[in-house]
Amino acid sequence: MGVLTLDQACRRIEAADRRELSVNDLCAEIAAAFHQVALFDCCALMTTDPETMLPSGGIVEGFSPKACGPFWDAELLIPDFIKFADLARRVDPVATLSDATDGELSRSPRYRDMYAPLGASDEMRIVFMSGSSCLAVAAFLRPAGAGPFTSEELASCRELTSVATTALRRALGRLVHEAISQPPVVVVLDGDDRIVDITEGGREVMEDLRTQDIDELPLPGVVRVACARARWSGNGGTLTTRVRGQSGRWLRLHVSPLEGTSGSVAVTVETARPHDLIPILLESYGLTERETEVVLLLCRGLSSKDIADELLISPHTVRDYVKAIYEKAEVNSRGELIANLFTGHVLERFHSTVMHVA
Repeated sequence: MGVLTLDQACRRIEAADRRELSVNDLCAEIAAAFHQVALFDCCALMTTDPETMLPSGGIVEGFSPKACGPFWDAELLIPDFIKFADLARRVDPVATLSDATDGELSRSPRYRDMYAPLGASDEMRIVFMSGSSCLAVAAFLRPAGAGPFTSEELASCRELTSVATTALRRALGRLVHEAISQPPVVVVLDGDDRIVDITEGGREVMEDLRTQDIDELPLPGVVRVACARARWSGNGGTLTTRVRGQSGRWLRLHVSPLEGTSGSVAVTVETARPHDLIPILLESYGLTERETEVVLLLCRGLSSKDIADELLISPHTVRDYVKAIYEKAEVNSRGELIANLFTGHVLERFHSTVMHVA
């Protein structure tokens, strides 16, 4: 794997970014680019809700459809090496199971239970971080007999991760303006995630939420993972996350337990609300918590002095935050910032929402 190959892989992602592909199509291009710099035969590259780190879409290659459930059950419930949540807190976004286990792969439960039967010789994991927000996660399996991922491959993957993160950030920040709001649908699931009942329009929504290459499953993987997280979260079985359908629509997914049953839940799926989308749009630019506060105040029309008074900081500090925000959002003015971050009907409803709250 040479510099030329890495350059070609980077240019492949940059070209996909310029074409403004759907998020899932972009994920497929990113996976293809990683194929150019590293050897693997199975991969899962999933976008995530930055708030919950649950999968919101993405692509799967090489894995059996039946592996989706056990994969996320292990991720959510079983202690192991280089969990995505742990990797997201590290400086280096790339890690391998061989390094984490000092070459003793069998120390890892997921290796013993899922990867060893496949003959995998290593796993590489990547988190795509924009600031403190995790935009996507990926797992790549090394084929049997290939040995661990090499230092050259890992160095190339780190370079490629930066390029891919920029493309993902832009793609996740784009809205599908033609998407039409529709009434919420409710799906009732038993403790084994079998569909017991479903309201009108529910099957169309479930189809929209299916992930590439696992569409033979009766329940979309993103819904199953959210239900598993809710059941084991210790929060009464209730959970709210955001997912993106193949249509490009952002949807709000809420899981609630049913009384008097074992593991049965009601899943409500509805068009994402303005306050659901605002954090995603802001987080897609890698803004810090304080920078997000400043953006919301800028959008309310407050001056630098007013923002300083509101946040109990100096006007000079506010100007520093605004400069950093403009650089991250690649804009030069407040008007351009609002036009880039919030568009169309979302902007109109956003203004009414923040003014009402204020």
